[in-house]
Amino acid sequence: MSSKHGKLKRHEIKELIQKEYGFKVHNMHEEDKGILIYTDCGDKIFKKVKKDESQILFVASAYNHIKSNGFINVSALCKTRGDKYYARYDGSLYVLEDSLRGKYLTIESEEDGRKIGEVLAKFHKAADCFIPDPGSRAKVDWGRWLDKLKVQSMRMNKFKEMAENRAVKTKFDKLFLKHASEYCKKAEEAYEMLRDNCYMQKVYKSMQTNQLCHKTFKKHSILTVDNDEIFLTNMENCSYDIIETDLASLMESCLGSRGLPYLDSVLRGYSCIAPLDANSINIIKALLLQPGRFYKVVNRYYGKKRNYNEYELMKKLERSIRKECRRYEIIKKLEEVVK
Repeated sequence: MSSKHGKLKRHEIKELIQKEYGFKVHNMHEEDKGILIYTDCGDKIFKKVKKDESQILFVASAYNHIKSNGFINVSALCKTRGDKYYARYDGSLYVLEDSLRGKYLTIESEEDGRKIGEVLAKFHKAADCFIPDPGSRAKVDWGRWLDKLKVQSMRMNKFKEMAENRAVKTKFDKLFLKHASEYCKKAEEAYEMLRDNCYMQKVYKSMQTNQLCHKTFKKHSILTVDNDEIFLTNMENCSYDIIETDLASLMESCLGSRGLPYLDSVLRGYSCIAPLDANSINIIKALLLQPGRFYKVVNRYYGKKRNYNEYELMKKLERSIRKECRRYEIIKKLEEVVK
């Protein structure tokens, strides 16, 4: 383990795992997402969560629901001896989650694209009709995108006016103003695209079936294990929403320059399990079009909070612009394959 946890902390964590969960701890290794624990019952990840007990119960019952519906290649939260899905350590709540040794997903062939498309569709089918355990506090994202895009557009136009009116403009102001009009327009286009392609009808349909979504369906949550099967993890942000949000996340995270040619394979893989209509494709395009990463950075700079490092924020703005450009490449490819 790194210096973040010294010998005393490592000993405390080992004792906690063995006492609370009854597992024998052989070793542990610190990672970005938490502490990898090697136990007599397999590998586990011990990680801090910014949730309360009722929110953790929602996540745990989501894992259990998906597994009970036959989708077994997904992790789960371990229960303590006290029948809880969390442990208290150092004043915070931690969860112990199943883990497998594998590598993050890369899409480098038609087979890779087809396989992950099928896996996501099967996951969505298993996650449908979800009723959380009593005492859970559900996370609900149904219908929020229209309001979010309205706010995005309105605030970016306000920030644009603020930057233009500054007598002395910073480097951040100048870079923001260079792209502001373009991204304000894209936020408005994304809003119109959602509105005109049955977004709310999709929301109502999802509400009728209690559709659960992963919400961070990205490469760090998708592992390819030794037998080439795909294993899903990191469902801490799962919520009720429409399935198109997960498809947009998958495309943004996993379709880099090598994977982009296989976007069609991803769609075909998904559609062979759960067909996608034209409205779904346009909703995915709208979610990729909205400049969320760019907005998040400029909102921090021009918003009420001032506790930022201007140099670091400038670097984040530059990265956000590069990421927005990559998303537009995905949109172009999506338009090609659905003609």
